[in-house]
Amino acid sequence: MSGHFGAPEVVASLASEVWEALVAREPYYAAKTGRSIERIPRGTLAEAEAVSAAARARLRRLDSIDQGSLSRSERLTARYLATVLREEIEEPDRWWTSFGVAPYTLSAQSLLPELVFRHLPLQSTTDCDRYLSLLDDLAASIGAWQERIRAQAEQRWHIPRPALGGVRATLERLRTSFGTSLLPSVDRATEGTRQRIGLALQQRIAPAFSRLLEELGTEYEGRAPVTVGLGQFPRGPEAYVRWVRYHLSSEADPDHIHAIGLEEVARLRALMAELRSSAFGWNGSEADFHTRLRSDSRAKAASPEALEQTYRKHLMRMEALLPALIQHLPRARPTLCRLPPTLEVGMTFGYYDPPTAARDFGIYYYSGYGLEDRLQLNAASLMFHELIPGHHVQMARQFENTLLPEIRRHTLLFSSFTEGWAEYSAGLAEEFDAYSDPYDLYGWLAHQRFTAQRLVVDTGLNWRGWSLSQAREYMTANTLEAAPQIASETIRYSTDLPGQALSYRMGFQKFQALRKEAEQRLGRHFE
Repeated sequence: MSGHFGAPEVVASLASEVWEALVAREPYYAAKTGRSIERIPRGTLAEAEAVSAAARARLRRLDSIDQGSLSRSERLTARYLATVLREEIEEPDRWWTSFGVAPYTLSAQSLLPELVFRHLPLQSTTDCDRYLSLLDDLAASIGAWQERIRAQAEQRWHIPRPALGGVRATLERLRTSFGTSLLPSVDRATEGTRQRIGLALQQRIAPAFSRLLEELGTEYEGRAPVTVGLGQFPRGPEAYVRWVRYHLSSEADPDHIHAIGLEEVARLRALMAELRSSAFGWNGSEADFHTRLRSDSRAKAASPEALEQTYRKHLMRMEALLPALIQHLPRARPTLCRLPPTLEVGMTFGYYDPPTAARDFGIYYYSGYGLEDRLQLNAASLMFHELIPGHHVQMARQFENTLLPEIRRHTLLFSSFTEGWAEYSAGLAEEFDAYSDPYDLYGWLAHQRFTAQRLVVDTGLNWRGWSLSQAREYMTANTLEAAPQIASETIRYSTDLPGQALSYRMGFQKFQALRKEAEQRLGRHFE
């Protein structure tokens, strides 16, 4: 018991509190659920410390109850909350040990014009004042990025020099795009309102970006390390272990993960060699075969439009198979949209955005950049991972399940579960012969090897002291990616999201283990 409330009431109360606090500080969740967005968080250390302090108090309340009186669903909610709260307690540590201006991290900021500003009413002076207040918040958040970079530099944490070019380029693109996308169109606002907002963009937003870019200028670059990876920074190895735990939602030894990756890469390399011989009649070297593929029109997309057409073809084929795979399908439909140009250069692939209260479909934003250098053999597995039966099925069904507490319906906080399910789903397609074309099957094996090599390269860069050239050499030998994508990926692992790339293969293996356990337990009753 906690106070005069029973355990179920305490869990329900905490679930509501944690959710409401998350909505208040994260515009994404407010927009997703149709809430009014009153402020944009600044991302300061003080905000992170406040989140941590509140989480400690809530976790004490949760730990004080007798969980024996909870139903199964309530116990799951309690475990979910415990994991969330433990992660929130470490929010200040993540503030210090992540660079908030790297391309993947900035993807959330790039959505603010659409997520927050585009849907705000501008019919009155009060509406305009609210719009300008949120622009002030945005300018302050850009200033907070600068303060964070400066504070980290004092602790000898600098964005590595090889990553600085991509960071600056992304910030430059955001500065340009915000200058136009945050100015309401003539059919939304009066000329006077547009002038007030335009002036704010010129006097607040653009200068904030300029000051930030100046902070990352020549003097900063001179102090930045030429090497990459968290392990090189003070207390960096310990920080990497915490990031691995954060992304996998469990304790894990980086050396053990590295060894798993080496074993998986070797196994998949052998399967690919066997398929090259049996399906393509190729008995030469793997490198020569991949060189041949780069001149094979079936292995590439001629244009972003052609790439999207290929994606849609695979989706149509999977939609026909889906009722046999998933008993309860989501009502929301999956669709495709090209990434904004501000993000394409810094992102190897894209990302999935689930349905919201205002949008009853899920979108996979794909990159149409650099197609002349990119093989597209993984187009089928990518669609099965990102949309159906992967991310879209899981996230849309979760959103549509009104029996869940709001925090379990709307949050996607555990990478290894989310990415592991998507990888497992792409593997289900093989059981239903969705990779009958040898190009698609080879692409699926190559995609698995790609996620397996991440276990090697991510731990190599951040834990074992690998150089960037060593990591890129390993990726070149074990993926179908071209040099620009390999450059983007290795920066992502070592600077942008250390540890996150581990969640795909490690989550996939966990789902496979759970399935094997179910098969053994159920025997002939397993379906």
